[in-house]
Amino acid sequence: MDNQTISPRQFMFLVILFTVGSSILIVPGPLAAQAKQDAWLSITISILIGLLLILFYDRMTNLMEGKTFVQATIMVFGNWFGRFLLFFYLSFLFILGALVLRNIGDFMTTEIIPATPLQFTHILFLIVVIWGAYLGLEVMGRSAEMFMPWVLILLVFFTITLTPQIKAENLQPFLGEGVVPVLSTSTLVIGTPLLEMVTFLMIFPYVKEAKAKAKRKAWLLGIFIGGMILTLITLLCLLVLGSDLTALNTFPSYKLAQKINIAGFLEGLEIVIGIIWMLTIFFKMVIIYYAVTVGVAQFLTIDDHRPLLLPLGMGMIVLSIIAYPDVAYFETFFAETWFPYALTNGFLLPVFVWIGLLIKSKRNKKQQALPSQL
Repeated sequence: MDNQTISPRQFMFLVILFTVGSSILIVPGPLAAQAKQDAWLSITISILIGLLLILFYDRMTNLMEGKTFVQATIMVFGNWFGRFLLFFYLSFLFILGALVLRNIGDFMTTEIIPATPLQFTHILFLIVVIWGAYLGLEVMGRSAEMFMPWVLILLVFFTITLTPQIKAENLQPFLGEGVVPVLSTSTLVIGTPLLEMVTFLMIFPYVKEAKAKAKRKAWLLGIFIGGMILTLITLLCLLVLGSDLTALNTFPSYKLAQKINIAGFLEGLEIVIGIIWMLTIFFKMVIIYYAVTVGVAQFLTIDDHRPLLLPLGMGMIVLSIIAYPDVAYFETFFAETWFPYALTNGFLLPVFVWIGLLIKSKRNKKQQALPSQL
């Protein structure tokens, strides 16, 4: 296994890009469909819960002794039961990667290159992802550091150019549908992307920093900034398009970009804004794919994850195509099924492993204390 490391700053950028990821495309529509004009409030509540989730993950990593989630689970529960638990964890990451890949394909074939076969889009994009995972975590961290300023610049441009079209009355009445829809739809953002942060339990041990506080700060700040970006995009969708039009569009943020009109002659800039989404989705995909390949390699006790990149990629392409028949099916799956599935693998399973880590840690302390007493 490669021993590459990244800095807390690079880790923070990876968390931001992962948080924005595909959520910038698929989250605003379902939120607006249920919470209407208060969809932005659902994201705000979700981010607060997400920060608590990250604090739990951070406490867990303190007990993992510099090991990844796969290594720590096998260490606590042994080879057989540990691998039984990890089968569900790695399956979750693999399915997540396939769904994100399908999100990319649906977006490209629906909005940008409709005449291109879906399979070709998946293969072409995954080749780049495989190459990124092959180069390793250190290259991924440096790339995130390089591209993050461009993402922020494009977001600022996106916001400024849409400001003249903002209609504040689109957010009224505040809590017009009541509190219940806001709370219920917050589970959508908790499921995607917050519970998916369990992926970083495969990467966190490679963050080079002596102080645990610096790593925790990077993770929390990454979630907060990424969440604010999602809140901003959702707010812009509501303020410019309104809640009804946002809910009707599969990719409302792309529809929002088509509204850009500078001085009545500079139009058609949505492809420039599309660069934001392609960058964020790429980084989310490469992080998931790297975590999957490293996790499977450690599961199989293989020293190097690189030989697994191509065969796992072929399987992921097949799964991404057969995962769901159309976008409408995915929207139903995303709204009804994904949250309990993500909750099981992103929270309940880590809690179970965390309890095992606590018990093992206490036993080790007792064993170390016995010789001193004797």
